[in-house]
Amino acid sequence: ETHLDGLRVILARLQQELERTGQPLSIAAHKLIHGGPRLGPVELLTEEAIDEVAAMATVASVHNPPALQGIDALSQLAPDVCQIGVFETGFYTTIPAHAAVYGLPWALAEKYGLRKYGFHGASHRFISQRVGEFLGEPVSKLISCHLGSGTSVAAIKNGMAIDISSGYTPQSGTMMSTRAGDFDPEVLYFLLAKDICSLEEIRRMLNKESGLAGISGIKGGDLRDIEKAAGEGDERARLALDAFCYSIKKYIGAFMVPLEGLDVLVFTGGIGENSPLVRQAVCQGLDWLGVELDPVKNDECRGDALISTPSSKVRVAVLKTNEEIVVVRQAWEYWQSTVDSRWG
Repeated sequence: ETHLDGLRVILARLQQELERTGQPLSIAAHKLIHGGPRLGPVELLTEEAIDEVAAMATVASVHNPPALQGIDALSQLAPDVCQIGVFETGFYTTIPAHAAVYGLPWALAEKYGLRKYGFHGASHRFISQRVGEFLGEPVSKLISCHLGSGTSVAAIKNGMAIDISSGYTPQSGTMMSTRAGDFDPEVLYFLLAKDICSLEEIRRMLNKESGLAGISGIKGGDLRDIEKAAGEGDERARLALDAFCYSIKKYIGAFMVPLEGLDVLVFTGGIGENSPLVRQAVCQGLDWLGVELDPVKNDECRGDALISTPSSKVRVAVLKTNEEIVVVRQAWEYWQSTVDSRWG
């Protein structure tokens, strides 16, 4: 029921394995969504770093508070373990300044770190590494579509992120299960100025009641439920599905400009890996860009697969993401290079 209870069970299980192998538990690696302008890509979770994560809970309200509970619980149960934070935002340090800056007053943006950070960094980092292994050759121009409850599209050139659909928080970018994605921020001013919504009501709306859920009226915005309802003739479910796919397609088109073309388009995440309908809808009409989907391969895809035709100029792949291994590798590299010599 709590992080403390859960980690107590996990550590008991781990202890059995540790005793069998004779290996000590040295490191706990946390995937953290937002550390603001001062933290990342990887950090030792000192009191100061934890305070920064807590400060960003104002805008990362869904992710940072439970992450902090996990850090605290582990501190109580395994106080000698080194806790390391791997930040989702860390993959996007290579995005050029002109793509990350917001058109806000400079002094305000500088003081509070108001700019594009980007999210789903562990997933997009994994895809950037995995795609070359899967295809058996380096990939120069890649668009990675992480489609799940949270959704983002990343432009990756020679393994480095050059743009991302999400911004200061995971709210912006493509439409998501319960988040609206891009929309005019004056809408929020209107709702507040007219006393239609309170600040907390807006937060709940933005995180829990918008996106696919908001348009369709289907609580939780689960794409499987929306696909089913759309197939049964529910017009709002169909509209939600169309709007979701269109928002992804727009970012694919936009990111081909800074990439100066496209070699491979990858679908990943719970929706990207499991919804042939979404993949087909996103790729539909992109033949002029060189995207040719093989409908049979798309429908029959299970696991990692190439779903484009042999003649497609842009290869389209479905790759299963593995965020956990990315977090482990980054934490281990940081431990070896930075922490091990002074941890004792």
